[in-house]
Amino acid sequence: MGKIRILPDNLSNQIAAGEVVERPAAVVKELLENSIDAGSLKIHVALAQGGRKEIRVVDNGAGMSHDDALLAIERHATSKIKDLQDLQAIQSLGFRGEALPSIASVSRFELVTREEDSLSGTLIRVEGGILRDARETGCPRGTMVTVRDLFYNIPARRKFLRTVDTEMAHIGDQFLRLAMAHPQIHFQLIHQDRTLYDFSPARSPEGRVGQILGSDLSARMIPFGVEGSSLVLRGFLGPPELQRSNAQSLFLYVNTRPVWERMLTRAILGAYEAVIPKGKYPVVVLFVEIPHALVDINVHPTKREVRFRDPSEILERVRAVIFSSLEGYRPSNEPARGFIRPPLMREDQRPPSSAFPGQNERLSRPVGDVHASFAPSPHIATQVSAFPHPALVQPQETTGEGVVDTAGQPGFSCPGPGFSRLPLIGQLGNAYVLLEAPDGLVLIDQHAAHERILYDRLSSGTESVSSQRLLRSVVLQLLPREAAKLRRWMDELGRIGFEIESFGGDSFVIAAVPAVLTGCPPDILIREMLDDAHEDDKTPRWNLMANLVKTAACHSAVRAGQKLKPDEIRFLLEDLDKTAMPATCPHGRPLWLKLTHADIARLFHRT
Repeated sequence: MGKIRILPDNLSNQIAAGEVVERPAAVVKELLENSIDAGSLKIHVALAQGGRKEIRVVDNGAGMSHDDALLAIERHATSKIKDLQDLQAIQSLGFRGEALPSIASVSRFELVTREEDSLSGTLIRVEGGILRDARETGCPRGTMVTVRDLFYNIPARRKFLRTVDTEMAHIGDQFLRLAMAHPQIHFQLIHQDRTLYDFSPARSPEGRVGQILGSDLSARMIPFGVEGSSLVLRGFLGPPELQRSNAQSLFLYVNTRPVWERMLTRAILGAYEAVIPKGKYPVVVLFVEIPHALVDINVHPTKREVRFRDPSEILERVRAVIFSSLEGYRPSNEPARGFIRPPLMREDQRPPSSAFPGQNERLSRPVGDVHASFAPSPHIATQVSAFPHPALVQPQETTGEGVVDTAGQPGFSCPGPGFSRLPLIGQLGNAYVLLEAPDGLVLIDQHAAHERILYDRLSSGTESVSSQRLLRSVVLQLLPREAAKLRRWMDELGRIGFEIESFGGDSFVIAAVPAVLTGCPPDILIREMLDDAHEDDKTPRWNLMANLVKTAACHSAVRAGQKLKPDEIRFLLEDLDKTAMPATCPHGRPLWLKLTHADIARLFHRT
């Protein structure tokens, strides 16, 4: 008997679903694309339990006849193409005819649709790929697709779904990227009967950018547009001082299709290369319009990637146009609010150890000249000492000579009677405090020292953390994944003195901050914490708390390059003496070192 056999349709559909239907966000994407292709002017998406329990997409598009509705749930049945020439010049978002049968094979699927000139509509029910019902029904013009119990018949696949917040973040990302490209359509997204997004039709692309990214940010973006014989580039560029730590701020489109195209990303980063630090990403909305014969969109199962016939020419053209559009730009003196944060230069080194056992956290601490948005407080003493001192172990006095090398291992105590009791020599490079010890010279990293002070106060369990209410609440608008992160962290942030409330959709209101962190704009601080404190659904709560506190302390501490007065330095040293681990910053970096008289003599070849 032969070993090779043709798979039954139900099984082949489930295999195809493995490529097309990865998670609820993939279902939403496919259904939204169908609605857009149908010429809809209003699309309503309603979800339950992050799309696990139910996904419903309703549109007012062209609808389908009874026969077409039955064909739509068959594999490779599509109205988008008829022959190879149509495929090579495809203008619709969907074309393969795989989405609906794949979705129907792994869910309880219902389709209700009616064409404009039909007196009645069609209702079709499919469970796990098996047709259960097909009949006439009354319904308005358009199409309603309901997907319930996704992956109910594939338990192993269902186990791989993440938390509701995580799945909603992915759905929100797909929703926003499609909404950005179609400003003429009214998009609405509802989860658990709560409206997350409601974008009325915009009169222009600028209007839709404002709806999605926020009016403050969109007002600062630089519009551009260049038309050529075979290439049209248009969109909006974020000014260089508005930048992110990931590529989520890049909205890239090829012939209105959202794509994750590495080549386009490289071209954009090349244009911004001289004005933003390496590892940062600008905010860019880029639309590339190119003849269909010069681009292949049929190279990825979910059509996320495309292939250009002449990629080098496209790359150079995109880079040159964006570079030219940025020339002559003059940055605003106003700090970024809401969606984007201003730049901070960072060191690329990884800390040798962590203050928490078993951790190895990425260091993200500002160095060098500080950005104008982080102007130092005129009274650093107030910033350093405003928070009540926790009852922590005092550093022990040392006797005799000893040299602390740059490894800065925890457990080393401060020299002599304490840092604050040593004669002050001054500041070196506005970054290091120089003290005269009985047996040599002590150098203290002022940023690392203040970071240690703030970290110990925020993480102390011996007293409650006091909050400072803001005179004016700050509204923070986030992207879906950032908002999901912040929702998961609300309790932890509350424990360290933040007061943050939901403001609808992915917007939040910051009403209070820890009293010890009042020196940093609260929206920028939250943005830094979202970017730097990495975690996933399985991150232990204690680990998450430690990450949040480390990031808050790092971005609120005195900066390298900040000039301190002698009395401000004294306040800093007195508070450092009260910390439990004055040898390292929370990331494990040494915060002080000492050169003994003998070390100095050896450097001068005197011994």
